[in-house]
Amino acid sequence: MRWRWGVLAGLALMFLSLVPQLRLWYARGAEWQGQYAYNDIDEVAYAAYLNALIAARPRRNDPYTGHDATSPESIFSVQFATPYAVALPARLLGLNAPQAMILLAALTGLATGLALFWLLAALTGDERFAAAGAVIVVACGTLACGQGAIGYLRGFGPAYPFLPAFRRYVPAGAFPVFFAFIVCIWNLTRRHGDTGTEGESAGAPKKDLPAALSHSISPASASVPPCLRVSVLNSLCAAACFAFLVFSYFYLWTTALAWLLCLAVLWLAARREDFGRLAFLGVLAGAVLLPYAWLLAQRAETTDAVQLLTRAHAPDLLRLPALLGLLALVLLAGGILLRRNDWRAPLPLFTAAFALTPFLTFNQQILTGRSLQPIHYEVFIGNYVAVLALALSLWQLGPSRRTILPLALGVAAFSWGVYEANVTSAVLDEANLHRDRAQPALRRVSETCQTGETVFSADFIVADEL
Repeated sequence: MRWRWGVLAGLALMFLSLVPQLRLWYARGAEWQGQYAYNDIDEVAYAAYLNALIAARPRRNDPYTGHDATSPESIFSVQFATPYAVALPARLLGLNAPQAMILLAALTGLATGLALFWLLAALTGDERFAAAGAVIVVACGTLACGQGAIGYLRGFGPAYPFLPAFRRYVPAGAFPVFFAFIVCIWNLTRRHGDTGTEGESAGAPKKDLPAALSHSISPASASVPPCLRVSVLNSLCAAACFAFLVFSYFYLWTTALAWLLCLAVLWLAARREDFGRLAFLGVLAGAVLLPYAWLLAQRAETTDAVQLLTRAHAPDLLRLPALLGLLALVLLAGGILLRRNDWRAPLPLFTAAFALTPFLTFNQQILTGRSLQPIHYEVFIGNYVAVLALALSLWQLGPSRRTILPLALGVAAFSWGVYEANVTSAVLDEANLHRDRAQPALRRVSETCQTGETVFSADFIVADEL
């Protein structure tokens, strides 16, 4: 795998993630006061919680009231993995919250490009397609949920939101981990000699490591079969990624779980002999959810009402990501009928799981009776999964393999992403300028006010920043 293609995709996405900050730096010039440019108004609360962790306040702090350990569990304290992953290095390096948010924007753009490249290259073996696909998935994600620039062009209101995957610190901080989780499962389910697009021959040996690698195993571990060691290692890596998602962002881990359930059902139907590996991973995932459930049981009484948890069993069939997933299934079926690939092969099964996942996340309430702001699935993850399913389905049809077409599409997607990032960040330009101009006064308030004091501001933007 030539990672230079992945680095190129990562740098492209890093540029897109930094567009709001670049606009603020350009507008303020030498007068910049150190403020980060937010691309979503929810980032203020996340930055406040991050600020508290950098200041070594406890996990159960409330960014709205300033209360610390006496507070019940909240969406901030339960979803602590990403903010701690940012706050601890920031504290070590002496960075404040605005500086940490700027650095996070750059790193998550780069990491997302690398993770998506890793996934697509592992699935297809086509590095140029993987680099282009990484850009396409992110740059077209807002388009795939019918919001952002496309809504603005159609006259449906302002161009909002900015590229949702890069809202900090969630889902941005955990977004690359979602795709790393899938790579771990791909490695877990692979057999040596299995191409991904073709089924294994009936008499082929089932080996997990090449012979050369098997010979390099130390004598102390020779008693453990190589395939078992590899399976356990990949299972543990997948479980670690899943745990990070669980304690980072609700919509990412539930989507990861929905995808895993779809894959497990498809795998059981097509490759039953390998199902034990996924079953073991399911046990590990269940163990991760136990402490999560314990934390949720201690949440504040008002949390469900504030988060708009509703009770309903009605189906939700017409969300755009679900329709795109259906289109991906049709294309995938067309490729199978044209004998482009074997339906029992790993890649078609993974692609079908991607295509089915949005439908499952939007309709799980049919069984559970509970729905929690499904718009977040539509904007923050289901749209990206649907674009990923479409890209893989088109690749498996064959004509674009090993040609310049994927790169051309990647360039087109990046061009759209630049336009998308510019028009959607422009909506908050004035607010970001206002926040930066207010920084000297805000620092003065922070230095002079005592713990427990209340500061009144008639300016909503400044009040939010305080």
